[in-house]
Amino acid sequence: MKIRHLLILFTILFAFTITASSWAGLGDVAIFSEATGWISKENADIQRKIVFDNLKKEVPSVGEVVYKTDAEIGPYAEERIDDGNADILIIFGWFPTTLYTPGNVQVDDSIAERFLYGGNIILNCADYIFYVTEGGGANGENGLKTIININADMWGDGTAITPTDVGKEYTPSLVNYTSNRPFKANQIVDPWSVEAAFGDNGADFFDPGIIKLNDSSGRVGICMQEGNNGTLPRGQVLIEMIDFISQQADLVTPVEPAGKATTTWGHLKTTR
Repeated sequence: MKIRHLLILFTILFAFTITASSWAGLGDVAIFSEATGWISKENADIQRKIVFDNLKKEVPSVGEVVYKTDAEIGPYAEERIDDGNADILIIFGWFPTTLYTPGNVQVDDSIAERFLYGGNIILNCADYIFYVTEGGGANGENGLKTIININADMWGDGTAITPTDVGKEYTPSLVNYTSNRPFKANQIVDPWSVEAAFGDNGADFFDPGIIKLNDSSGRVGICMQEGNNGTLPRGQVLIEMIDFISQQADLVTPVEPAGKATTTWGHLKTTR
């Protein structure tokens, strides 16, 4: 009986260890709403406050949740490129200049690209991700292409979106709406793959959704890329997307020690 009890105790402790380690890989969250695209700053600030006030309650695995300005967010992200955690940046349709110099002049080695390829995450609401920055649409569609290094675009005005089965399970706050800038599943190719389509048009176009850098915790996610619709529950859906990410296999166990991400970045940079 003693041996049996010891085995039961060991099983419980092992399960606790696995559960505890599941929180080890998710890092800090920085929210940027100093400038916005396709959403008013007032509404973006409302959505960021929803995330700021509730994320830790609903996803206790995340680290600190902070606001950052354009001047601050680049250095903030650079410090976390290779820290062994999957850190998250949330933006609202306007891409900070300290992450990526406007105009796609940084073909390689921008902080944004190194951040993603270092195993971190960028989530965007409202306007076309990476498109709008200082000077308006200075990055254009090539912002996305340059940063993720595949020929993907988001042209899709008037795409009627309904929650998928995955969306109903993981993003219950998602409603039917019209996306103007969805991901297109058939364009997401190696080294990226579609991880989750929370809403789609019944075919290839999806939004909200997440694409994942293969063999990495790096991710890019979009959340309701529709223009100037202040009624959408973007803040709560962002929380639910982060909760989904926190449950994925690469974050159920701790991320590889610091140094692994750099190796991955260097390898992908020379082979893509």
